Amino acid sequence: MRLVELDRSTVTERQIRETDDYRAMCQNNDPARVLTACILFLRGDFDSLDDAIAQAALQREVAHTAEQKLVDRATMRWVPSGPVGESPTNNSFVNLITGEGEVNLFDRSAEMNCWEAVIVAAMLNGNIVNPDTLKHLYTKDEPRSFTPTLVRHLAMQRHAYNGAGPLLSRPVMGDVVMFSDLDHVVLATGKGVYAPAAREGHPEQAGGRQVISFWPAPFIKNFQPGTAATVSLTTVEGIHQWIREYGKNADVIFGCPNWRALR
Repeated sequence: MRLVELDRSTVTERQIRETDDYRAMCQNNDPARVLTACILFLRGDFDSLDDAIAQAALQREVAHTAEQKLVDRATMRWVPSGPVGESPTNNSFVNLITGEGEVNLFDRSAEMNCWEAVIVAAMLNGNIVNPDTLKHLYTKDEPRSFTPTLVRHLAMQRHAYNGAGPLLSRPVMGDVVMFSDLDHVVLATGKGVYAPAAREGHPEQAGGRQVISFWPAPFIKNFQPGTAATVSLTTVEGIHQWIREYGKNADVIFGCPNWRALR
């Protein structure tokens, strides 16, 4: 059976592994990467398996780098951010991409926000070596274009999240997950975390789809700009629970980051 013959609304990992396409690609590629590529292809992110396997390799490397170099190591002060000259103002990420001043990710001296920490993972992995695109976006673009442009780069195609739904409604390793666009941005590990039923008031204990996140929530109940936080492993469900418990809601979407557009 070919991948294109599978029912995308009910497809399982086992069905993917039984296809001729999966078996053929595994002859020259890591099986985990091939499975990721097949999922990207089936959910419509790419028209060819060759493009999907290249993207799968790229985003799995970025997620691996984030987990190895940032999780439980990078500790910074969380601040909102945006275009230079707009409120909120400049921070360490802008210094990083413009080459102005030293930036230490590990001693609480740096100020950064959630999506900037995700982009730093791609920089540490060597995928963004020339930050001119980011510099232009932060310092020279029309401020009104900042959010839609960055959202488009962080998720080339946007998929609605359903952690308990079909396979294609859950992010794979290296996907970017966004809560109401840039309200909060995290990086998926592709893993599931089992936990007992969520307890009200304890979103940090919620099971679900695991993500790499830089944000005081859901571990800190109340915080403000300047609060120190560590890049941590948590879940989409835990973050969403924290948001709901504070009387808000968030549309959760995910997709493939276009790291090539930011290099």
